[in-house]
Amino acid sequence: MSTNVLGEPVSIQAILLGRLLGALVILFDGGNRLVPWPAVTEAMDRVGYGSSDALARALGVISVACSALTAVPPTSILGAILWTGYFGDLVATHLKLF
Repeated sequence: MSTNVLGEPVSIQAILLGRLLGALVILFDGGNRLVPWPAVTEAMDRVGYGSSDALARALGVISVACSALTAVPPTSILGAILWTGYFGDLVATHLKLF
């Protein structure tokens, strides 16, 4: 059984629930980009990426692929490295806007 920061035991159900909720958020984000929603392409245009459906789909595929790599234990380190680059770009975009 795992422990938290305070040294208290954490149940396996709580660990699995946290992983499941995190995965759902990331897959929802990637899934939204796979479908060419007008709101997604308009938001990408406002951020400076242009309103390309192909770019939105490519970002969705990258997001879903990184999620799949992170979920499989032998490739989880590769998935974490790819997520670092993906989120690093998001931070750079955020800093460029503000």
